[in-house]
Amino acid sequence: MSAISEELRTEQFVMSLRGVVPYVYEQAWQSVLDGTPLPRTALHRGPDGLLRRTLRPEARFRLQIVDWRATRAEVQDTRLAERLAGESAAGLPLDRAPLMCATLIRRSDRDWTFAWRYARALMDRRAGLRILEEAAEAYAVLLRGGIPRGAAVAALPVAALPGGARPGAGQPGPASPGATSPGPVAPGGPLPRVRPRGPVAR
Repeated sequence: MSAISEELRTEQFVMSLRGVVPYVYEQAWQSVLDGTPLPRTALHRGPDGLLRRTLRPEARFRLQIVDWRATRAEVQDTRLAERLAGESAAGLPLDRAPLMCATLIRRSDRDWTFAWRYARALMDRRAGLRILEEAAEAYAVLLRGGIPRGAAVAALPVAALPGGARPGAGQPGPASPGATSPGPVAPGGPLPRVRPRGPVAR
């Protein structure tokens, strides 16, 4: 399989949110990730079969926002399951940055579902949870009219180590199916801290 068509397996997190402000939430994520190499990181496989990092000049985190309020709750659940399964099967292109994508789905006037996935070769699950917490903290700061502090995730290593990593080497194993559901938040209030409680790993 060529480096262009090869796809990476992904790690996936799903959260239920309440009262989130989409534009501010996207700003929070950008404030965390823009100061790191993660959004600009792509991978290529060398002649020796090793994965190596490539930093693109520019590639920003983008939050896709969709509105399902016109759809019945049971149909929404089916659509969500199908969407997550389809994304998992599709993987992420190896050579295209950012090696992550995120969707914020409006389920009702107050309820949202946030789904975020990234290439396992980019970082492990623990690092992903750390970024989720950084984004929640940045969101709370922005709601107060403040400026988020420099992201602690800036020092996070990319899983593709210098010199490359063999396919699958050092990657986290699959987790038990489930979803992180930190619980509702008040309209316009800060998002809850995320705990490692069975993220959906695809």
